[in-house]
Amino acid sequence: MGPMRILLADDEPLSRELVLRTLRARTPHDVTAVEDGEQALELSLREPCPDVLLLDWMMPGLSGLEVCARVRKASLRVQPYIILITARNSREDMLEGLGAGADDFLSKPTAPDILVARLLPAARRSGAGRSHSRAVAQALFRARDEGDGELVVTDGAINARVLFHRRQVAWAHVSDDRNTLLEILTPEAGIDADMVREVVAECRRTGARLSDTLVSFGLVDRARLRDQLLDWTRRKMQSILRFERPQILFLPQKRGYSEDLLFDLEELLGDEAQLSRARSAYPPAAPSSQPPWQGAFSDSDGAAPRAELTRVLDRALLGDGVLGAAIIDRLTGVCLLQRGQELSPDVAWAHLQSLNVLSRQERVLDSIVVTDRYFHLVCFVPEAPDCFVYILADAKKVLLAAARHALQQAVSS
Repeated sequence: MGPMRILLADDEPLSRELVLRTLRARTPHDVTAVEDGEQALELSLREPCPDVLLLDWMMPGLSGLEVCARVRKASLRVQPYIILITARNSREDMLEGLGAGADDFLSKPTAPDILVARLLPAARRSGAGRSHSRAVAQALFRARDEGDGELVVTDGAINARVLFHRRQVAWAHVSDDRNTLLEILTPEAGIDADMVREVVAECRRTGARLSDTLVSFGLVDRARLRDQLLDWTRRKMQSILRFERPQILFLPQKRGYSEDLLFDLEELLGDEAQLSRARSAYPPAAPSSQPPWQGAFSDSDGAAPRAELTRVLDRALLGDGVLGAAIIDRLTGVCLLQRGQELSPDVAWAHLQSLNVLSRQERVLDSIVVTDRYFHLVCFVPEAPDCFVYILADAKKVLLAAARHALQQAVSS
């Protein structure tokens, strides 16, 4: 199962950032985040649509539930997997969400491991269609290597044609896509029906290329025309790759073609070009010896260098009764560094959630959980506001006040 395209919509910045950073840290998926339902609906209705929609139920304007319902009513070639993220968890709410077309629900706040696990059914469903996508991509590369000709791909009543010229793509057409290139140019160049007829007549009269005529008429400059034609052709190709039951036929044909706006197949397919390698499946993720909540450290914008965080961790371990310590990214729950006794990811996650909720309203100094055996203490790292240090101390060997003071000293030294 390969990377999926995920669209996340949540109007709450912190919640949106938490999910976004979790997915980017723990999965290979391509994630786009927006802050309202209107943007989510617009991107969801574009072809190719995202593989997964993660929609916050309660958003101002267009709610996640409304986006879900509208997407389900749209005539998309492939419907996305839709997950509603919500604090509403009553039986009536779930029935309403399922009635609107949701595939799954996530309760707020959502633990990172649960979030990632809930995407597995979507990945399996998306992976089922990738074999067809691979077959079409392989056929495209074989057609290119054959030379000039036309690749015909059908999916039921839908027909698509891709014209190859000099081992490049000259044109692509999908029968159920009514958008023509001139229609795409219309909003910018003001091309109306009369102007279209005039351009076509000029091409026929002079034998000039369409691109040259559009440029000579002053309707668009050549660089802009190439960008628009590339985007237009790329969307056609992506639609063809998403055919569910493709039937493929290549027709070798030498023909005169004067237009010089041609595109390499890799340029049009983007990441899908990797499908041409004739792999029977996407390679599985490399096994990791780390626990699932633990991730590799990587410097990021605004984060303290690894060396500084290591010093904070080492100082925290010097406290009396300290059994283990860790540096954790509060926005993703990823453990960046750890020493000593292994810490509980569930307890770390509970701290993370309470800190995130409280920090929206006031400045949090530290967080403490006391059990009959341990002190669980958490404190932010001043040099890295998105990180906190979490220590586990033996309650029988140190006083709580002393453990708290030692931790504050460790992060402030």
